Amino acid sequence: MDLFGMDDLKEFMLGALVMGNLTVAVFFIRYWKVTADRFFLFFAWSFAFGALSRVIRAGNLVGSESEPLIYVVRLLSYLVILMAIIDKNRTSIRKMLFQRT
Repeated sequence: MDLFGMDDLKEFMLGALVMGNLTVAVFFIRYWKVTADRFFLFFAWSFAFGALSRVIRAGNLVGSESEPLIYVVRLLSYLVILMAIIDKNRTSIRKMLFQRT
């Protein structure tokens, strides 16, 4: 019998992932305050949603990793990243779409 059971190790690793996601979110918020660039704010939200999905899983609010709630939160996280990229490039996209040749 080992000292650290697999369930304990899984809970520990989920907690470490939540802490890491929230730490990165705080750094992005700090960069957003310094630069006032919304790109950093979008990424802070994305990492906060990533932490939320881990908290849902660690809190045993869902039965397994394949529950729809986990996927919806992760999808929201990835959509926020996509919105950040589109927002950052919207002027060049507009120029490309409405360019007169």
